[in-house]
Amino acid sequence: MDSREGFTKGDRVTQVGEGPFTLPRDGVVQGWLTFEYEPTEWYCCVTFGGRYIGRYQAHEIEHVTQSK
Repeated sequence: MDSREGFTKGDRVTQVGEGPFTLPRDGVVQGWLTFEYEPTEWYCCVTFGGRYIGRYQAHEIEHVTQSK
């Protein structure tokens, strides 16, 4: 699935919260998925730096704000 809960494939996002973070905070949404053991929980797949992959629920990420 490419879009869910306000996040669409290609959106630039950042992790919410204070950390500690094991991956870079900013990334790009690759889509949405569920896990076999949690078919009702949707996770956003995010690529950081083009190679690290994290999976988050919508409350764990937010859109990167663009400065003008």
